[in-house]
Amino acid sequence: MVSLHPALSEASLTKGTSPPIPPPVKRRSPEGTAKVILRWHGLGAMLAVAFYSLFFSAHLKFENTPIYIRDSILFGAQTQTVFLDLSSDRTADHSGISALHPAFTLIHQPLCQVLIRGWRFLGQSPAQAARHGVASLTCLVAALTVVMVYHTLLWSGAPNLRALLMSMIFGAGTCAWITAPLPETWLFAGAGVAAMAATTARGSLAKNIWHLLAPVYAISCFVGNVLPCLILAMTRCAQDRAQTGSFRFQPLLMVLVSITLAFGLANAQRWLFPHSVALPRSWQHVMQLRSDWEPTAQTAPLLAREVFVSNIVAPAELTAVPDQTRSKIVLNAPQWSSLGLREGLSGAWLLLLCLAFAGIVWRAPLEAFPLGLIAVLAWCITTVCWYGNQERLLIHACLWTPVVVMLAGLGLEKALQRWRFIATPMTFFMAVFVSALLTRNWMFLMQVAAIPGR
Repeated sequence: MVSLHPALSEASLTKGTSPPIPPPVKRRSPEGTAKVILRWHGLGAMLAVAFYSLFFSAHLKFENTPIYIRDSILFGAQTQTVFLDLSSDRTADHSGISALHPAFTLIHQPLCQVLIRGWRFLGQSPAQAARHGVASLTCLVAALTVVMVYHTLLWSGAPNLRALLMSMIFGAGTCAWITAPLPETWLFAGAGVAAMAATTARGSLAKNIWHLLAPVYAISCFVGNVLPCLILAMTRCAQDRAQTGSFRFQPLLMVLVSITLAFGLANAQRWLFPHSVALPRSWQHVMQLRSDWEPTAQTAPLLAREVFVSNIVAPAELTAVPDQTRSKIVLNAPQWSSLGLREGLSGAWLLLLCLAFAGIVWRAPLEAFPLGLIAVLAWCITTVCWYGNQERLLIHACLWTPVVVMLAGLGLEKALQRWRFIATPMTFFMAVFVSALLTRNWMFLMQVAAIPGR
């Protein structure tokens, strides 16, 4: 018996009409796939170069200010401590870096020394070469984080243009642009979280070495990233089960290996850098690492503002308070009126977040990856009172801002799939928003750079 194509229905045969011819299935050739991959990598490289240049231009505004000779001038950033850790030699005092960042010095100090020597070779003075070398490292890490946000959205099914625009929103945001030129450990910790998210989004298509190196780097930069590593490993298990129908333990085993390697690097750091902080040896020592920030009635609105709004759109008002002989910039009271909602930029971002929230509600129950990102974001927020303090919230935002932008991009795509008629206007709206955000946050950065020198 000859089987008929589904389009050859019995009704069409009895009436004598010609059945509709099914459209041919378009299959991309290997050459076409290679061209798409090259285009992705090309756009990623262009994105990295563009934002590295923007971040380094921000460093040039900061380099003649006192941020390299004193801590806590800009939003509580420990700039002098981290600057000296990266720019000094192996036998210098590296005890300023907390045990919360167990192998930070071992991973980044040698690379920074190479960059400093490169600037010396170009004719810079020792002091100038040290500042440029540290800034080259921090700006490079921030630019790579922008690229990882782009690839995460791209590998999660977002169109190329909107993935590009959403990653540019992250790069032009207050958190990235202010902290990229500053020597701070939390920028690197956030890059580790973004790397884990990107490799998880890539899934089984990424080489196993990347699934191993990403959590090693994340845990080495911040020990609190152990739980996000486990969350994203379980996310990978759920993705594999959805694709193959079987549960694989390999992602969880790789995370356990990564934790072992990260703490191995931490022990190696204590040997190679003899004046670095030792790892905690007891639970009492672990509890001593806890911040002294006690939550108050203002904690919730302040966190909500720094998690969802002012880490992307700079506040309309800048708060500077006297500190001995200089002024320092701090986060003001949790008043949402200071966000400049009447100016429209914060309102535009909140509109994107509202659409993203609607989309993520539809998407999270169906896909494991956005649900994993939600769990990572919840962990970062609920534990901030353990590792952070109110003055440094914009610095700590490096840890969760990439995740917030990734979730916004994933949710927005799902919403635009439901409401296709607004897809093109919303893409144009995002392009206008990126342009306005770059302008507004650059003006805010100029205001920030002007105050410490007074």
